Amino acid sequence: MKPKKKTAKKLVLENYQHPDAFGKWLGFTVLAVDPQKMTSRTSLKIRYDHLSPAGRVHGGVISAFFDIACATAIFPTLGPKDFCSTVELKVNYFRPIDLGDVLTAESQIMFHGKRLCVVHSLLYRKGMKQPVAMATGTYNLVLNNS
Repeated sequence: MKPKKKTAKKLVLENYQHPDAFGKWLGFTVLAVDPQKMTSRTSLKIRYDHLSPAGRVHGGVISAFFDIACATAIFPTLGPKDFCSTVELKVNYFRPIDLGDVLTAESQIMFHGKRLCVVHSLLYRKGMKQPVAMATGTYNLVLNNS
C-alpha cells in the first residue's frame, strides 16, 4: 500500500482577493509554511531592478520582502474572513546584498494574541550560515471568528 501524498491546504482568505502586483514584481517564492510550528520560509533572488544607485540591493526591497515573509507565517493562522496589517517593522541590515544573491527568510511567530501578532525573521544568503539581515514585525489582527 502506497503512503498518502501530503498535499498543502489551500488558504481561502476572503480579504486577500486583490491581485498582488507588488509581490509579483518583487518576485518572492513561498518555500514552506508550517502552521503547527507557526513558521515559514520564503525566497527572493536579487535582480537588477532591485538595486540602488550604489549597485547594492535597495533597503526597501529587503524591508518589503521581510514584510511579506513575516505575513506568510501569519496567514495560515487566519480564518477565511480575518485579515492582518503591518503595525511596525524593524529591520537590521548586517551585510551588503548584491545582484544575483539568492536570499531565504526564515520566519517564526513569537506571539499570537487576539489583536496583535509578533514575528521574527532572519535572512540568509545562499551558502551562508550567518544571517545578512533580521526583522521583527508587529501585525494588527482583525479576527472575524468565521
